[in-house]
Amino acid sequence: MKRPVILPVVLAGLLSLSACSLPIRQGRNVEIQAEARRLAAVQLGKLDGLVTPEEREQVVGQLEWLLSLRRLRENGGEREPSPREEQLVSRLNQLYEDYTRRYLGDLGSWSADEEKIEQLTAYTVKDGGLEAVEGKDAYQDLWNQVGAMLPEGSLDAFDRFTVFTDGAEEILAYVVPTDDAGARWELAVDPEDAGDGASFAETVMHEYCHYLTLNNGQVDYGGQPTYGCYAESDLAARPNSYLNVFYQTFWTDYLDDRLADPETYGFYLRHSDDFLTSYAATSPSEDIAESFAYFVLYDQAKEEGLQAQKQNFFYAYPELVTFRDQARARMGL
Repeated sequence: MKRPVILPVVLAGLLSLSACSLPIRQGRNVEIQAEARRLAAVQLGKLDGLVTPEEREQVVGQLEWLLSLRRLRENGGEREPSPREEQLVSRLNQLYEDYTRRYLGDLGSWSADEEKIEQLTAYTVKDGGLEAVEGKDAYQDLWNQVGAMLPEGSLDAFDRFTVFTDGAEEILAYVVPTDDAGARWELAVDPEDAGDGASFAETVMHEYCHYLTLNNGQVDYGGQPTYGCYAESDLAARPNSYLNVFYQTFWTDYLDDRLADPETYGFYLRHSDDFLTSYAATSPSEDIAESFAYFVLYDQAKEEGLQAQKQNFFYAYPELVTFRDQARARMGL
């Protein structure tokens, strides 16, 4: 399934956060060497067992230098990466992409043709009901179809419902705030993609997770991020937010790698065993949304590994377990 691609927005601020979760301490060279080797194994992913010793040492050497500069900067109280750090990250990026082409094949690309999107109808939402303000009033059942999957009251923060199309199996749905604070929201759905029940349910839960993790109770729009917390170009996650905890748990070791080339599948090819879907690898916010859909719709994961850990992440939050139970009951699962 395809959804809107938001990589430039999501990844723009990650470089400045790339070392935020590491403790700031004066370390001997041996510590930095050990950390560089650990990060090299994580960031190489599937390449770790394929590259030559010489190729691995190239990565380790770049990481040692990068970590040394980061620790010096952080100990001096500076947040923003220096030009030299950015240059080293760029070199790492090129190594990762070159090795991926060499050992794993064609990188492919992410794409979504937003120019194809055609708005069919726009509704305002009042007291749970719809009032068409643009286009033909022919999609009340689609709104009801979405609401029937969610616990009672789940759509109370939504004041706009848009029906659009870009053809079958392209963008299925999206959510966006309708105010500057992220308190009120819009849901948009493509009716051409609503016929496949399983796929549509996954999409509804994915998009609803964006609302759950990006609303004004979880993030601050236009505010200054807390150093070490997840941030995008227009928002900053709060320290104990779902998204920031997920990011700290699963993403901080990846960041130098993920910045390699956000327009290719290279990162996913290197780390496909860590993600429930390829789309989850585009950013932390998409990863948590894909994981949430699996959490709601499928049995608790019993396997080991990061895929299972991500799916089970939400069981730590009683309110989300309650959401899951109620949603599954409404869907007859």
